[in-house]
Order: sequence, then C-alpha cells, then structure tokens
Amino acid sequence: MITVKPVEGRAMMREFIMFPWTSGIYGSDPAWVPPLISEQKKLFDPERGYFFEIGEVAFFLAYRGSTPVGRITAHINHLYEERYDTATGFFGFFEALNDTEVAGALFDAASDWLRHKGKKIMNGPQSFSIYDSVGFEVEGEDRLPSVGLFHLAPYYKDLAEACGFAKCIDWHCFLVKRVNYARHEPYLEEVRSMLINGTDVVFRKLTRRDIARRVRDVQQIFNAAWVGNWGHLPLTDRQMEMIFAGLKWFIIPELSIFAEKDSTTIGFIISIRDINPALRILDGRLYPWRLLRFAGKAGRSARVRTVIMGVLPEYRGQHIDDIFYLKSIEQGVLLDIWESDCSLIAETNRKMIGALEPLTPELYKTYRIYERPVV
Repeated sequence: MITVKPVEGRAMMREFIMFPWTSGIYGSDPAWVPPLISEQKKLFDPERGYFFEIGEVAFFLAYRGSTPVGRITAHINHLYEERYDTATGFFGFFEALNDTEVAGALFDAASDWLRHKGKKIMNGPQSFSIYDSVGFEVEGEDRLPSVGLFHLAPYYKDLAEACGFAKCIDWHCFLVKRVNYARHEPYLEEVRSMLINGTDVVFRKLTRRDIARRVRDVQQIFNAAWVGNWGHLPLTDRQMEMIFAGLKWFIIPELSIFAEKDSTTIGFIISIRDINPALRILDGRLYPWRLLRFAGKAGRSARVRTVIMGVLPEYRGQHIDDIFYLKSIEQGVLLDIWESDCSLIAETNRKMIGALEPLTPELYKTYRIYERPVV
C-alpha cells in the first residue's frame, strides 16, 4: 500500500532532497548529474528560495510502509496567473520508482492540492518555473545533458502517460559541432563582411568588475526580449541573483558578449563551459578533495552552452543575434571549444530554430512538458 504524506519538518525535507540518492534510481545511470545538495536546500528554503516570493508550493513524499518510494511538488505561480490564466497549476521535482501505483499516488496528491487551490489543469514537470528544470526527456535520454540541464529517469515519461498525461509542448536541445566549422565558413564570412562592417553597434566582452552592473542589463533585456516565447515569465531580482551566484564562477569573458548602441546595452549572449561531466565528481557534495578534481575537469571541458541571450525588441531584424553567433564561434575556436549547446528552445520558436540552421545543428535531446485535467 502506498501512502503519500506532506513534507513537514527538517527530517522529511532531508528525505525529500536525498531521495534520488537513497532510492538507487540513478545508481548505474551514466547520464545522471547529481544536483548540489546545498543548492537544493537553498531553493526549498522559504527564506532564501526565489519561488516563495512569487508562488506557493507543497512538498509530498510517497511511502511503502516506512520506506520512501517517490516525491513530488505541487505549486502555483502568481506571475503565471497574472500573465496567462488562473486555471493552471504545476507539478515538479518528480522522482519515483518504476511503479505506476507510486506515480499515480503522487500525481493524485499533487492534483488534489491544486484542486483545493481552484486549478483545473496540472502542467509539468516545471521545477519550479519554465527557466528551471522542465520536462521529461523523450529523446536523447541516454545522453549526458549540458550544464543547467537535468537528466531524469527515462521511464518517467511512460509513468506520466500511464497516469493520463498528454503532451503539452516540447523543448529542444541543439548541438553545434566544431567538426562542421569548414561548412560554416561561407556563412560566417558573409556575416562578417555584410553585417559587422556595416553596423554602428559596439560589441563588448564581459569584464569581471562589470558583472554586478551587467546582471541588471541581462534581467531587463531578457524580460523584454522573451515576451511571446511559450510560458515566458519575467525573471525576478532574487531569481537573477540565484542564477548569477552560480554562473559567475564559470563565466568566460570572451563568450559573454554585450551589444551597445549609443552607450546603451541592447543585447547580450552568455555561454559557459559545460561543467556537468565534472559535477558528477562532486555527487552533490562540496567536499574539498572533490572540489579540486572538479575544478581540474571543469576547466578542460570542450563544450559550452549558451545559457541566456536576448536582444531588445526594437533592435530585432538588425542581425545582432547573427553577430553574437559569429563572435561566439570565433572565440570558441580560439579557446579550443569543440561543441556548443544551444538550448532550451521551444518547438514553437521557429525563428530561433531557423537562425541556427546555417550552423547545421544536431537535435540531440528533447524535453516534454505534460498536462492533464485536475481531478
């Protein structure tokens, strides 16, 4: 018999956080990147986690007897309600044994909580928002994700579908490989000769002393630039602080480029080294001896991921994004970078997918967000 209980107190929260380890789900899974336990604690702390400023959340653990067999959150997002609708609630942080009874009990507990909040649709996984971990993998489940992306047990999509969930939307991950650089050269030369030489926009690399100022540039531009993208919600001050607290240690100045016109920042692109293979060394814990091994491996990563970019709407159509791609590729070659991950991109964002086509990207992973009626 499966019993689902709301998480109460520190001991249960520790069980919730540690379940991916204690359950053994990922024991032999080469694609799993253990999250940092300290970051999970911060994210779930009402005093420190950004989500508690904009939403409400309930944590649940499923037990068979006294043994935890699964976990889930149910949450509502007030920013989403203001921008889109008041009928949709969300689930996230789903982890469970490969058992439809366990999954069904967890989904029903989340659905029941959302029903009491007046919701009609349960959407997810979104853990907690569209710019955090989203979706169950439906393609590329066996491949290690890049930094900022997550791998979940490959059978989760099957459990969701068995429990009545249907596809809502897919998010794609594209990989541009340096082995194709020769094929890119005509396109890159055209961008250089026609666009860079003909623009009065100034492109500047990020400097360490400018990080604090640039955080607000990124927030302002991103919030304006991504309006209209599926599920977009503005990044809050605390959310930006949490994002950059992690990014600042891995930012590569040459791959963090800002576009300025008349001394005003109008766009940016930020790529960082893919540290996920190195994160596996830490196994979620910041032990000093592991950090030394992590630092060495992270610094040798030959893949980068464009984690965030944007151009102010009034400057679209001026090929600023093309110039960002060109400069990133040229700098990547100089830094001996072999691959660039461009993700996540909603399947509905045909413009961005089309902008990547000259770079002959490989679609290597797809995450699917599901939904079902609240019952």
